[in-house]
Amino acid sequence: MEMEFKDTGRRRRVMLVMVGAVLAAAAGVGAFTLASHGTPVDNTPKKTVLVAAHDIPARTTIAASDVTTRDVPIDEALNESYATAADVVGLVTSVPIYADQQIAPNLFATSSTNTDFSILGPSDTIAPDSPYWRAVAVEVPPERAVGGDIKAGDHIDLFVSVDIEVLTQDANGNYIKTDTANQQGFETGKSTKITFQDLEVLKSSPDDNMYILKVDLHQAEQIAHVVQLAPDSFSLALRPGDDTREADTSQYGTTTDRLIMTYLFPAPRLLDLSQLLGPSISPVPGGSPIPGGGGTPTGSPPPGGSPGPSESPAPDQSPAASPVASATP
Repeated sequence: MEMEFKDTGRRRRVMLVMVGAVLAAAAGVGAFTLASHGTPVDNTPKKTVLVAAHDIPARTTIAASDVTTRDVPIDEALNESYATAADVVGLVTSVPIYADQQIAPNLFATSSTNTDFSILGPSDTIAPDSPYWRAVAVEVPPERAVGGDIKAGDHIDLFVSVDIEVLTQDANGNYIKTDTANQQGFETGKSTKITFQDLEVLKSSPDDNMYILKVDLHQAEQIAHVVQLAPDSFSLALRPGDDTREADTSQYGTTTDRLIMTYLFPAPRLLDLSQLLGPSISPVPGGSPIPGGGGTPTGSPPPGGSPGPSESPAPDQSPAASPVASATP
């Protein structure tokens, strides 16, 4: 009778090795899965919005470092939220803004949710005795706006040019426009004067010839009237950044006659060719010269003599009533 011997211990060891290998492989796969897909995939739609990088007090002019962007679930994003820092840099907050709070137009000192400028500055407050600040637009072409090189934040002086109509009374006592000077010497013409000083430019659109200015309510009313009376009448003068002085304009204002008298522009005169051409002009009866003739022109002094009282004045002699050019204005 034969006895069979089976080595069951060896088989058990082989089985344990195989099970250990399987468990090791499973652990590796699990570790890789956890490392690469450890968190559940978030398929929630999101929107990039602008938020406060830190707490921002009221009456603060926003800088790029004050804001940052966050991706938030689309159902938590405000429809009015800004998306980039460029949308709000330079605006002034009207209320405190807290860290991670979404940045929307209603947080700034402006009455509109779509404007890209602020009417109120960092030091402006709304109080019973504060100015009634307003924003108005004026249309000025580049040649009257420092070549269009005026930017938001600059301060300017505003000039207005209007036509002044002089009226006279007819025989029936009715006032009518006149094209000639009245008894006091006034006549219809254009008048220019500096009207508003040290106005802040809130927005500049030189390509559209448009500038938005910060004014008080009274100035806004006056500008509105000028726009109706003479829409193409504004000129802008750029002020130095540190010059906040206000000039006394009581002696300002320019009309054509004032300009002539201030700088002594010479008045044009008929040219007397006989004074320029001399002997090349031939006299004819009546004293009218004929070019190309010979002889001495009528009224010319004899050689070596002096002109008499009845003779024409020399070219450099002007009647006393004519203005004379001045070397220094």
